[in-house]
Amino acid sequence: MPGWIGLSLLGIRAPRLTSVWQHGRMGAPAEREPMARELAPDVDGLRASLRGEVFLPGEPGFVDNVGGFNLLSPTSPELVVVVADEADVQTTVRWAVANGQTVHPQLTGHGAYRTLDHGILLKTQHLSRLAIDAAAATFTIGAGLRWIDVVPELHRHGLGAVTGSAKTVGAVGLLLGGGIGPLGRSLGMASDWIRSIRVVDGRGDVLVASPVENEDLFWALRGGKVGLGVVTEMTIAAPRMPHVYGGGLFYAAADIARVAHEWADWIEDVPESTNTSIAILRLPPEVPPPLGGAPVLHVRFAYVEVGLSGEELISAGEAALTRWRARAGTPILDTVGLLPSDRIAEIHAEPEGPLPVWEWGDFIDRIDHDLVDVLLLHSGGDCASPLVTVEVRMLGGAIARPGEHPDAVGGRSQPFSVLVLGVPDDAAAPWAVVEAAGHTIRDALVGYSGPEVNYNWANHPSAQTFRSRLWPAATARRLAEIRARRDPHGVFEHGN
Repeated sequence: MPGWIGLSLLGIRAPRLTSVWQHGRMGAPAEREPMARELAPDVDGLRASLRGEVFLPGEPGFVDNVGGFNLLSPTSPELVVVVADEADVQTTVRWAVANGQTVHPQLTGHGAYRTLDHGILLKTQHLSRLAIDAAAATFTIGAGLRWIDVVPELHRHGLGAVTGSAKTVGAVGLLLGGGIGPLGRSLGMASDWIRSIRVVDGRGDVLVASPVENEDLFWALRGGKVGLGVVTEMTIAAPRMPHVYGGGLFYAAADIARVAHEWADWIEDVPESTNTSIAILRLPPEVPPPLGGAPVLHVRFAYVEVGLSGEELISAGEAALTRWRARAGTPILDTVGLLPSDRIAEIHAEPEGPLPVWEWGDFIDRIDHDLVDVLLLHSGGDCASPLVTVEVRMLGGAIARPGEHPDAVGGRSQPFSVLVLGVPDDAAAPWAVVEAAGHTIRDALVGYSGPEVNYNWANHPSAQTFRSRLWPAATARRLAEIRARRDPHGVFEHGN
């Protein structure tokens, strides 16, 4: 999930907002113990057949296993299954088919934006296998790994990964949606690097999907995101990329408007080796100066050329920034430098969570000065916005081109994204105030919305968005056919 700058990078922890649930869209306390429900099927029989654990509402361990990254998305399924291995996934799916239940896989919950009040929440944290083939420049990951678990190990072998911008996101969940990250313009979608996938389908069978085996499923799982099965492992190619050149440039409130307009001009002709976004941030006063307590503009930058030495990257990266530095002036903080590939998450510096996050995102078809003025009107340095982040990210480049093998990734053709985040707080920014501010920007940008938006960017998409904007019409039809064939019993929900 996209997000806002991590306070942990600055050496402090974000406060836990204990009463936010009173204003949350789901209307239920995060820590409440759900009422036990009558579940007719033989849960004891399921328990006995698994190496993992099963929890009913009201039992010790249930609440500990339903929480996710976003505290505004409470989860109270009928059953939680924490699987120990792939065989447990098969058993759970077959049990669900026999008992008319649905299965909802989850690791971190970064993509959870709705109430889950039924079915089986299948937790994958114990599927934690990591195997690196340094000679082949590939790695295999289990569905229980986050990028923070993977990239340090790759870096030890001189390898990198095409990840999202948040280091605590589940790797498999990001890849299933495509995966747009800090290096996307240079290296494409994260899913372009997938080489094979192990998945438990809607019958409980284990299948391997690759360019030569179950090709339809290989196509669908890379971008189709939901309704296709439970992925247990993936094998992924890794660029030989021990370093990139990147970081953040932060500008004071008085400079936000000028620098934001400069950015809109600067990006008109930057090459694919340059990755960049801007975000207007409002960090709390406890964040150390010069970033806390006042709006700042965060310009993110990453320069990528696989194969260059560290010295060559520094030289080429600074050359790519020369025109920007001449136009934008001196920032109040400059963290740009040679970054080891296991520290790429510092470019966006997103929080580890969990947090109560109100979020809206979209893909837009252009950046012009009128759009910049709209964002400044509602979140610039001169206004009192309750929003934590208002971000515009440049896409295009390698993101816009299909990878080596055809896939179902939606939104590739869109050149920009926009993201609005708020962290509701009873005292400082009540839920209704954050939501109203976010909706104001959303409504003002309606005319900029592109024809598609990537699933990972659409929060939990509405039925209309699911039907008409996540994929081109032909892709959506093919995905529907594959879902029906691979999940004939409707075990894996999708859409609305």
